Amino acid sequence: MKNYHILNGDGIFEAWKHQNYEGEPIIFREMLVEGESMTELWTHRFFEKRKHFFLTNYGVTFEEYNNLSGVELQKMNQLINASSITLWFENDLFCYINLMATLHYLYQINNSEIEIWLVMGEGTKGLGEYSKEAFGQLYHQKIKLDKDDLYFASKFWEFYTNADLDNFVTYIKRSPKFLPLLNEVMSTYLEQFPQKESGVNKLERRVLKFLNDEPLTENKLIGKLLRRQKYEGFGDMQYEKILKLMSINLIEKAENNLLVLSSEGRNVLRGLQKFDDEQWPYQFYGGAMRTEYYYDQEKSFLIERN
Repeated sequence: MKNYHILNGDGIFEAWKHQNYEGEPIIFREMLVEGESMTELWTHRFFEKRKHFFLTNYGVTFEEYNNLSGVELQKMNQLINASSITLWFENDLFCYINLMATLHYLYQINNSEIEIWLVMGEGTKGLGEYSKEAFGQLYHQKIKLDKDDLYFASKFWEFYTNADLDNFVTYIKRSPKFLPLLNEVMSTYLEQFPQKESGVNKLERRVLKFLNDEPLTENKLIGKLLRRQKYEGFGDMQYEKILKLMSINLIEKAENNLLVLSSEGRNVLRGLQKFDDEQWPYQFYGGAMRTEYYYDQEKSFLIERN
């Protein structure tokens, strides 16, 4: 029987390995917040679907995916023989989706003899922001998860991957004790869907506002977006993809590699034109396709498009 530590990224692994904890690390190098997700995990079908997603959207080859992500996630199938599992995640959308997938899988294992612990930072502070001493203290403040916690996460994952959005939106408002910020974090998930009036989502509108204020290089714009985000937990890759999509018609490159608003982008920002996102490539958030829903900001709810 082994102890395992599931870490939300390589940055945390660097801090973790200096603590000399007992157990084998598994680095969760995935971002299930993007792309079509499925209820089943760590299967051949799962890996094939994820490899195709990364190849199409980020140019990551199958071999690169296998070497970087697949080799780590395949270790998840060893957890059935674990005696203790400690999960290291943060309070943001990126991490919550990966965490819920992991807990869903652990619920499916159905081994009550495994002790499962959760380590999370305070508020939106990233685990990598803690000093060595404070990082070590987090481990001693870890929360033990029970069967009800795993069941909650498993139902969450089923609603999320099956696009059962009526139940999903109601479910996330419950904010269980082990995830007190669930409602706030998952509001960020809902805000990925565009508003009916403008056709763009909250983050895309933020890009339009930043570029309306001043032209920016891509690097400076991404830096500004990273500093502004609260619960997204996105990195450079996600923002680069967003800007690439918006460059189809909402923003454009001017002199000196500065990004500016296109005429359509200016019109959308000013409410003179509604953006038609049907012309963009398919985008899935869990099991739901972007182009099938609008976000009602007033009611904090998703509505199906006609």
